[in-house]
Amino acid sequence: MNKIDVLLVAAPSPNPSMYFAYSRQGMPPLGLGYLATVLKESEYTVKIIDMGHPKITVNVMIDTLKSNDVRLIGFSCTTETYSSAVRLAAMAKEISDDYSIVFGGPHVSFEYEATLNSGVVDYVVLNEGERVLKNLCDYVIRKTGAIDDVKGIAFMRNNAVYKAEPEPFIENLDVLPIPDRAFFENLSEYALPATVSTSRGCPGKCAFCAASVLSGGRHRMRSVKSIIDEFEYLKSLGFKQISIIDDTMTADADRFNSFLDELISRKLDVTWYCESRIDSISRDLLLKSKAAGCTYIQYGVESANQSTLDNINKDIRLEQIYEVFNLSLEIGIGAATNLIIGLPSDSKSDVENTLSLAGTFMSMGAEVSASICTPYPGTPLWNAPQKFEIEIVDYDLDNYTTLRPVFNSKHLTLREIRNLFYRAIRLIGEKRLERASPNANDDSIFGDV
Repeated sequence: MNKIDVLLVAAPSPNPSMYFAYSRQGMPPLGLGYLATVLKESEYTVKIIDMGHPKITVNVMIDTLKSNDVRLIGFSCTTETYSSAVRLAAMAKEISDDYSIVFGGPHVSFEYEATLNSGVVDYVVLNEGERVLKNLCDYVIRKTGAIDDVKGIAFMRNNAVYKAEPEPFIENLDVLPIPDRAFFENLSEYALPATVSTSRGCPGKCAFCAASVLSGGRHRMRSVKSIIDEFEYLKSLGFKQISIIDDTMTADADRFNSFLDELISRKLDVTWYCESRIDSISRDLLLKSKAAGCTYIQYGVESANQSTLDNINKDIRLEQIYEVFNLSLEIGIGAATNLIIGLPSDSKSDVENTLSLAGTFMSMGAEVSASICTPYPGTPLWNAPQKFEIEIVDYDLDNYTTLRPVFNSKHLTLREIRNLFYRAIRLIGEKRLERASPNANDDSIFGDV
């Protein structure tokens, strides 16, 4: 048998529609790439199985376990994929109870007690995993040190959950290696194969997002040189379109300007995409971004109602939204956004305003998608639902997909949120058809459902 010290598994979503979305949005699990590369530098043998990929079934994991000497299995999961990860861990334990099962990811960092009480998880890695998992592997696999020396984990001790003191966050992200893409089998099959993370955390405090909390309430950024070095690495692999997956690539204007200058000066001849807050963009930045190869920017808009934006701590103004979309499209950078249906303070008329905004944006040539507001663990919505006047009524984590409502709000029931979401999907779909057929009646999408 071949030896695999650490098998890292990205758990799949239970939502069948995600497999269709994969053709447009699928990307390799870059977080596992970081973990695998750090472990490889410490001379561990590592394999990644991305079960989010439509071609990777549970049999791949089972066959890998049965045909290799695996010591530790690490499952990465979100709230949406947590239940799948638990089921996979139980399957692994049935093959051999000797496996050390480790869970990591945003969901279990907040819900570590429930995770350990599942009965199939030995350790939970909390928050940032590179140093923590390496130290845990040293203890579990190489039998060096003591478990009490490992920070940043939780485990069962004397039939009770024990949480170790936290591992400090990595201050200088440049000390981390560029993820070795050789860990991702069939990399070119992903819709977005070349992804780069340039920072951790987010300066925003949106009520529906846990990114800031998960990163210790701070926004840490890689140096411009390290980012462009990774661009060059990806280009050497044959990729000329790169997706920057930060929550807010443009948060620091000085760094973003330096990034653009360096990208232009190195003449890499690559194109790229990023996400941005509305309030961190200017005409000059967009012009320079265009010159540096930027093709698309996804902006965080969420709603067409100022009161709703204020309620979720979005800290942007409606007039900024229109200005930035007009600027982007005028300069020739594609603009995209995701609109959230059923935000806590939304009434039916508020949602109709948001749908009208979707129609306006799409008439301008922007791309629009829609999702349902979901109170993920770690977010203010989850931690203090009463503050936002919502009642969470569905705790089945398989439904935490942003495609199904799980709460009643002050103005809307769960069923009303669902129906408004269906209306949004229909309107967006019809508008796309209209754009493909210029002679269609522009007003047709705004009729009664």
